[in-house]
Amino acid sequence: MSQEPMKLTDEETTKLNKAKTETDFYKVCDQIKARRNGQYPPYLSREVLDIYDNKFSNELS
Repeated sequence: MSQEPMKLTDEETTKLNKAKTETDFYKVCDQIKARRNGQYPPYLSREVLDIYDNKFSNELS
């Protein structure tokens, strides 16, 4: 059995990568969390954060 049963699916990863704005990105995150009954384990947060950093980190400077 996998140690990370709530890992992002390919579909969720695609949706996060297609988000045009941070607001859209957070809406997708909320949907992902809802699909997992409100659970958001640390490894899932890291996975989402990596995608976020790749998409929006250049907007911080």
